[in-house]
Amino acid sequence: MPAQLAWAYPKGDKPGFIPNPPAGPQHVPGSAVTFTKAQATDDENPADWFPADHPPAPFIVAHSRKPGPQACAACHLFSGEGFLAAPDIAGLQAAYIVEQVHEFGAGRRVSAEAGRPDAHEMIVEAQRVSDAELAQAVAYFSALPRRPWTRVIETDTVPVARPSRFGWMYAVPGGGSEPIGDRIIELPADVNRMFLSDPHVGIVDYVPKGAVARGEALVKSGGPSSLPCATCHGVDFKGQGAAPPIAGRAASYVARALWDIETGARNGPTVALMQPEVANLTPADITSISAYLASRTP
Repeated sequence: MPAQLAWAYPKGDKPGFIPNPPAGPQHVPGSAVTFTKAQATDDENPADWFPADHPPAPFIVAHSRKPGPQACAACHLFSGEGFLAAPDIAGLQAAYIVEQVHEFGAGRRVSAEAGRPDAHEMIVEAQRVSDAELAQAVAYFSALPRRPWTRVIETDTVPVARPSRFGWMYAVPGGGSEPIGDRIIELPADVNRMFLSDPHVGIVDYVPKGAVARGEALVKSGGPSSLPCATCHGVDFKGQGAAPPIAGRAASYVARALWDIETGARNGPTVALMQPEVANLTPADITSISAYLASRTP
C-alpha cells in the first residue's frame, strides 16, 4: 500500500471513538420516530428513522438472519447511502449490484489491503445471502434515489483524526487540529447521529486546497489514459449503461475502488473495462480524482 494512499485505507489497532448515547428515548432531528437506546443501537434490526422516505424494506434489508447475513441497512442504511467505510449503493443498476455481490462471494473482489474489514465483511455476507434475498435487496436499493451525502471542504488543517480497527477515521476528542498534508480526512458530519444510523447526517471529506481543481482536470481529460471519465459514466458522472454513478461518492471509497482495480484486487466483467483506464494513475492522481468526484452532486 503506497504511503500516499494510507488515508483511504485507515486501519488502527484500537476500536476508536464510538459514542454511547444516554439512556432513555432516542431521537434524531426531523424524525417523528422514537426508539429506546437498545433499539437505536441494534445492528441486527437497525433503526429506521424515516420510514416514509423509502418503500417498504424487505426482511433482508431490515433484519439480520442467523447465522447471517446481517441486515443490509446496518451498514448501508435504509436510504442506501452507507456508513463510514460502507459505500452508497442507492440507485445503482440492479445488474451491477448483483455482479459485485457475486464477485465478493467468489473471492474475486477483495482489497488491496489484506484483511480490510469492510471488504472481509462483504465477502462473508455475500457468501451467506440467498439468491432470493439478494434479488429482494437489489430491487429495493436500485429503486432508491441518490441524494447528497458527502460534503467536501478544501482546507490546510483538519481535526486530529486516527484510524480505528474497523476501517474508518475518528476525530480524537479534544485533539485539536493538524496540517492536512496530502491526505483526505473523512469524518461524519455529526458522529452521534451517524452512530444512530441517521440517514440525514452525511459525511465530510476534508481535502487539500487545490485538490478539486486538479481532480477536475484529470477527470475531464482522462489523465494518463486520455479517456475522459464522462465517456462511460456520463457527462454529469451519474452513470450510464453498465457504468455506475460516481458523482458525489465518498472520496475514500472512490480512492479504494481505483487502487483496488489498478492492483487487480477487484475483477469482473464491468471492472475489466476500467483496468486499462486506471493502469497508470499515481496515488496523487487518485487523491485528486477522489476529491473532485466527491464534490459533485449525485
